[in-house]
Order: sequence, then structure tokens, then C-alpha cells
Amino acid sequence: MTATLDHHQRLAAVPGLFRRLMAQPLEPLTRARLPARGAVYVFYEGDEPIHVGSPPYLEERMLAPSLRLSLAARVQKPIGGGAPRISVSESSPRPGRRKPIKARWLPLADDQDRLLLELYAAQTLGLSVSHPRVRAELVGA
Repeated sequence: MTATLDHHQRLAAVPGLFRRLMAQPLEPLTRARLPARGAVYVFYEGDEPIHVGSPPYLEERMLAPSLRLSLAARVQKPIGGGAPRISVSESSPRPGRRKPIKARWLPLADDQDRLLLELYAAQTLGLSVSHPRVRAELVGA
């Protein structure tokens, strides 16, 4: 009976966790780094939510717009031989490049709570999820 009560308590807490998640500030993710490993993330393109996920079950494409190289290296081989010369400079942004992706996130210590919040947030926002357990259950249904 205790496990059932615990399960009901977890489920009852999810809407409150979702409200806390959505109350977090929307921040750009730079250099494709996630600030919190044990968190549920809602990713945005502009002001529009586009994906919900939690590490390590995130699709690489989600962070691709945030990956920027801060330096560019160029190797020049001298005419007639000798040691190559390496020059380093600031990299220039590519034309038409998308802005870094934005996200809001809520750290949660418990894996089960993260899974429930990820599923709830995705359903509430009408988005897909990246957690393999959720995908396996949806495919098996």
C-alpha cells in the first residue's frame, strides 16, 4: 500500500513541478553546455517551445545552434619546406546561422520525478519527448 501511496503522491506533485519549471527564466544556452545535468529542460526557438528532454537523453540536434567555436586555427605551410605556421583568430559567424537555442530547466534529484515531469510537460505543451522509456512505452502501446 505504501508504494501505491508514494506513486499517487508523485503524480499529484507533477503539476506543481510543471508550474515551477515554466516559472524558470528563459536563458540562451551558449557553447552547447547544459547548466544542470539532473534537470528537465524545455527548449525554445525564439519564444516557441520546441522540445522537452532530460540528459543524457537529448538529441544532439537540439544543441547544435548553440555550438560555437570561439577560435579558428589556420595552418600555413611555408613555400620550400620548413615548419608549418599556425595562426589563431576569432572565428567569424556563418551567414544565416541560427541564434543559440534557449531553454528553461528545473533540476530534480529523483529520476522518476524527472521522467514524470518530462512526460507531463511534453503532453501539456504538445511536444515530443526524448526519454527512451517514454518512447518505448508509446511504441509498445
